[in-house]
Amino acid sequence: MGDYAAAIGTTGFDYTLTFNVPNPPPSIPPTGAFVQANGLRATDFTDGLTSTLFFGEKHVPRKLEAKYPYDCGMYDGHNIICSTRSAGPGFPIAQGAFDMSIAFGGSHVGICQFAFADGSVRPVRSAIDELTLGLLSDRSDGLPVPSDY
Repeated sequence: MGDYAAAIGTTGFDYTLTFNVPNPPPSIPPTGAFVQANGLRATDFTDGLTSTLFFGEKHVPRKLEAKYPYDCGMYDGHNIICSTRSAGPGFPIAQGAFDMSIAFGGSHVGICQFAFADGSVRPVRSAIDELTLGLLSDRSDGLPVPSDY
């Protein structure tokens, strides 16, 4: 078990989603700091290492400690739900001890601690706007991140 999860971006997946439609099939690439089977270089973080989430506190709903899928072996590469989290629109930070979402979230009142790709550790408000959270979670969207998160 572990209390932290890798930040895989805004899509909910750490790999490219390809849709089964003809000519050409559309795809959605992963946007976070971790990508399945492919390492990333510092130069891949075009938004900057200081403004990209690397990993953060993993929310585990109260009374579901050591229960899949909320709290499970984080070193099992076959179950990414155990070791990764998305953040952004549709993936907000958990809002309380009994929040049932698979999300980032900590036991600190009003904040969740994150390590950023530059190695710094900073709190992010639990009530952060989902769009701003998405800007922090996407390593290369080219958009500025407001400073009041």
